[in-house]
Amino acid sequence: MKKLPKISWLTLLLAVLAFGLINFAAKPLLRGARLDLTEGRLYTLSEGTRNILKGLEQPVTLRFYLSGQVLKDVPALQSYARRVEELLEEYQVLAGDRLRLETIDPRPFSEAEDDAVEAGLQGVPVGQGAETLYFGLVGEGQGGARQTISFFQPERERLLEYDLTQLIHNLAFGEKPTVGLLSSIAMSGGFSPQNPMGRQPAWMVVEQLRQRFNLRELDQETTRIAEDIDVLMVVGPSQLDERALYALDQYVLRGGHALVFVDPLSEASRAANPGGISGENEALGRLLQAWGVEHESGKVVADLSSAQRVTISGGTRPQTIEYLPWLAMRGDRINRQEIATAQLGQLNLASAGAFERAENATTEFVPLLQSSEQAMLIDRSLIAFAPDPARLLADFKASGVTYTLAARLIGPVRTAFADGPPQSKPKDEGQGDAEAKGGQDQLQPHLAEAEVPANLILVADSDLLEDRFWVEVRDFFGQRLTNPIASNADFAINALELLGGSSDLISVRSRGESARPFELVAEIQRRAEQQYRAKEQELVARLQETETRLSQLQNQRDDAGNQTLTPEQEQEVETFLAEKVRIRKQLREVQFRLREDIEELEGVLKAFNIGLVPMLIALVAFISWLLRRSRKRGYAD
Repeated sequence: MKKLPKISWLTLLLAVLAFGLINFAAKPLLRGARLDLTEGRLYTLSEGTRNILKGLEQPVTLRFYLSGQVLKDVPALQSYARRVEELLEEYQVLAGDRLRLETIDPRPFSEAEDDAVEAGLQGVPVGQGAETLYFGLVGEGQGGARQTISFFQPERERLLEYDLTQLIHNLAFGEKPTVGLLSSIAMSGGFSPQNPMGRQPAWMVVEQLRQRFNLRELDQETTRIAEDIDVLMVVGPSQLDERALYALDQYVLRGGHALVFVDPLSEASRAANPGGISGENEALGRLLQAWGVEHESGKVVADLSSAQRVTISGGTRPQTIEYLPWLAMRGDRINRQEIATAQLGQLNLASAGAFERAENATTEFVPLLQSSEQAMLIDRSLIAFAPDPARLLADFKASGVTYTLAARLIGPVRTAFADGPPQSKPKDEGQGDAEAKGGQDQLQPHLAEAEVPANLILVADSDLLEDRFWVEVRDFFGQRLTNPIASNADFAINALELLGGSSDLISVRSRGESARPFELVAEIQRRAEQQYRAKEQELVARLQETETRLSQLQNQRDDAGNQTLTPEQEQEVETFLAEKVRIRKQLREVQFRLREDIEELEGVLKAFNIGLVPMLIALVAFISWLLRRSRKRGYAD
């Protein structure tokens, strides 16, 4: 065996030294560098964040409090804490001198710990020694303005960039926009009809609105919208007084921007109003017509391809089935060309209605959310009191029409109150002046047409704002922690920010959709489920017909008290039993075909992943070997 020459040993030593130096230098120099190959670039800072950081005119100071020693006892948080720290460093690099970053370890009984407590950071006890973990952020802007993130919740990792960018934006650009909330639904908490002795917490979307905006809640009987309200959010207008709708009409005509949630069936209002059904609001219909929109108030969209699966009780065991009026909107159901919806994940809607552009409309009608063509309109009375998901599925017949569930309107509009303001209610004895309650109709002249083009967003559902459809809430040391399971609140805030004139934060909030459903398998399951439920309903209907027929035959007998079956009754029972066996056999065949289709699809995927890919690699290796062999032969010749 030949020994390596000295030059080779020297080369090897130099290579090892170079490798070590490169790695040593790369750690500080490339600390924030990353290659993002994920779909949707989930780990790349959005353009909105970059614009906000580049647009900083006054310096902002960020103090990142992290208990380094205590963190070692919480392995689950270590990687997340490292990501937060690296992201803050990347912010500082992009903003330069306009953003000052300080990383502080608040050791026990130190001044840094006192500062963290004074700033309102959440200290979490860790381990048996009762050591306290601090993992939060304090931001300070000009004039002593301060905002904090009391504790970086791992559940909000998907919203980390938005939380940081929002904090910097609020510190750098002054006051928050003012949003007026005009709602006929008890969204802000208070006494619950189900629990008169306790208070119902506010919806989480209201809590988020209070953090992001200056939220001003308006009385349902308001007669005038104040001019300093930047955006008006209206929820459940069908329940509002006609004078409140007139106030909305005039606010829009004067150039105000509005986000309006119209609902044919309010799931949230069923406790106070059984069935969630309200009387037809003729004034609301006129208002939508004036905006160039048609809306069937008594119809709900049922969409087979977007239906959510629910568990229902009945029979011998609970069943999981598609509930057609509850929709999970994702993918091409969401308009990715619009700023407010471009980066949203899944949206959950419940008993939503549909809009369409009126023939004489003067406004541009831009759909934001749309159903598939596997949809139909059903009467709300079918689901208002005791909905039967199986019956809805069995009776479903796709219309082939795509329904618009949310839309943006831009353009000139006219008033829906051509005869002027509605008559005001007489004052009660001792009631103060209307000006003290928000003003009278006569304080401003009646407008017949818009002074500037209207800018509106209409949503045919208000239940998407309710907690149970988009967020999981749990208690964490006395705080309500949220884990969003859908982008419903993001959609509402996006729309308000867009209407309020700020779009930089919109591109920050949603970083993509982590749930990647197997759409082909889901489609196979939906088709089989529909066939199965149709057969099941057929069986139930035949059973009811047979029982009715047997009762009729029994009543026709002269000896009605005799429980012995007549030959005619026995024949009827035998016919039904034979029919029952036939239908049950068909049910089994439907279920068998479902499993067969899915297993066939799984087999194809396994063959591709397990067999085809390795075979391709082996083929490339074989071809490479042949090429090398042919070159060697050429050299030998």
